Amino acid sequence: MIPLSINALAEALISLGRKKDIFCDLYIQSSFGHSISVEDGRTEEITSGSAGGSGFRLLSDGMTHYGHVHGITSDVAVKLVDDVIKTININCPLPMPAPEPLVKQEQLTNAQIDSAMLREIHHNLVKESKYIKKVTLRLSTSEKEITIINSRGDLVRDTRYSSRFSAHIVVEKDGKLFSGYESRGFSLPFAKFLERTDTMSTALKAAKRALLGPECSPCPAGKVPVVLSGEAGGTMIHEACGHALEGDIVYKNRSVFKDRIGEVVANPAVTLIDDATIEGAFGSYKFDDEGTPAQRTILIEDGILKAYMADVFCNKMWGLPLTGNGRRESYTSYPITRMSNTFLLPGNMEKGEIISRVSFGLYAQKMGGGETDPTTGDFVFNVEEAYLIEDGKITVPVKGAILVGNGPQVLKDILAVGSDLELDVGFCGKNGQSVPVTDGQPTVLVKELVVGGSDI
Repeated sequence: MIPLSINALAEALISLGRKKDIFCDLYIQSSFGHSISVEDGRTEEITSGSAGGSGFRLLSDGMTHYGHVHGITSDVAVKLVDDVIKTININCPLPMPAPEPLVKQEQLTNAQIDSAMLREIHHNLVKESKYIKKVTLRLSTSEKEITIINSRGDLVRDTRYSSRFSAHIVVEKDGKLFSGYESRGFSLPFAKFLERTDTMSTALKAAKRALLGPECSPCPAGKVPVVLSGEAGGTMIHEACGHALEGDIVYKNRSVFKDRIGEVVANPAVTLIDDATIEGAFGSYKFDDEGTPAQRTILIEDGILKAYMADVFCNKMWGLPLTGNGRRESYTSYPITRMSNTFLLPGNMEKGEIISRVSFGLYAQKMGGGETDPTTGDFVFNVEEAYLIEDGKITVPVKGAILVGNGPQVLKDILAVGSDLELDVGFCGKNGQSVPVTDGQPTVLVKELVVGGSDI
């Protein structure tokens, strides 16, 4: 049952919003987490911790006023609200409730993880090759209890889980070092995460990628067709296109997609989705951090730009429809427009059929880091695992591949879309905040990209 103090607080925020024609929200969070890392068979780090606090935001006259406090009781929250309100000279006293917790305070019931599983994975990995010199494995799980109250009248309670495994392998051969990385993550309790995750297989992928390094030839440079595998994980879609479709970036004149709703911006085979409702996906949630229900948003449909992602700020400032993309790292930060699970819808072509269409080009199996400019869409990405395509077949592995191009142009230059959609997990940084996301794509054929490497 919701405590009376929360109902009273909710009514007060609704009244405040009506009287002053403003939007405000109170976000209360209590988090618990465990993580463990094993390096070369030794347990290097075990951490357990908790955090709790409240954040209050007020939007008025195009300005964001925000404050936070390390406390989760109703009296602390009310004082925080009063303090923020006073910064804009509003006199609207709130009822002072009894000091009771606004979220649960139980210790994490999600899981009790230990290092035995990680040590066993390490033991099995080192048997794969004498060249494996360093194995770093990390396992983490967390549970977050949140309550959101806002002046729209929303009163949201939710429990969020996050579990993740990662493996970083270093190989040494002939005095040279090569590395491979792989991770898996879900917004699930730890036990359910283990049911859906083959940790040994994930670690083996990282090891095989590292072991491939000594076999690689230098990547030739030039402008060639590029096939991005499903396992490339949608990195280019997220970085070079996704950020440019976030409403705040669009209306701050930092996006090439501004004022282009209804226009053809991609090949008709391209449909781009942001969907926070996918069960268990790393970037999923039931409600965003403003209390708006999560939803599936079609950003580009059959090549036509349909929508931008939007939070309350975008809605109030520019009238964009709410899409449930207001996200924050924690109670210490106010929400901003962020992606959740962003991916290209699969097509109907088989991967082999797509590759067979390329006489000479590059096959990008796994993407690495890179940089992008949402204002222009220009990008530079490293490719962690790549192969040449010759006469319609994947041939030799290559190292040092770099992709240079323009995100909107890539959308237009996609010639084929495969049926093999894959999702990859990660953390997205923006405005100093980091949130869990999933990026995805099927195998796609891009007409041509500048591939940096060695001279031909």
